[in-house]
Amino acid sequence: MAVFRFLAAVFLLIATIALVVDATPWVYGAGPLKATSLGGHWQELGATSYEAAKSGLSGLVGSWLWDGAIGPLLAIPTFIAFGALALLSGYAGRRRKTVRVFVN
Repeated sequence: MAVFRFLAAVFLLIATIALVVDATPWVYGAGPLKATSLGGHWQELGATSYEAAKSGLSGLVGSWLWDGAIGPLLAIPTFIAFGALALLSGYAGRRRKTVRVFVN
């Protein structure tokens, strides 16, 4: 359970950093609030790995998997995706209440 709470903290940290990066130009008046997608961040950090994953999955299974399932997931804004992962991990790692049942 502690692993899920740790993952929730890491995912929340990543979501916060992504939100700050996206909102900084808007706060300083340099541009509009533009949310960067997961695929956009992946292409910025490693364009070759993005293309390799896209071509590898398209060649292995078919382009329907990338276009139908993975592409829409990569179009989600980064801070929303990691925020959702943080919520799911936090819920999975929550402390459960001990229920004692006394039968007489």
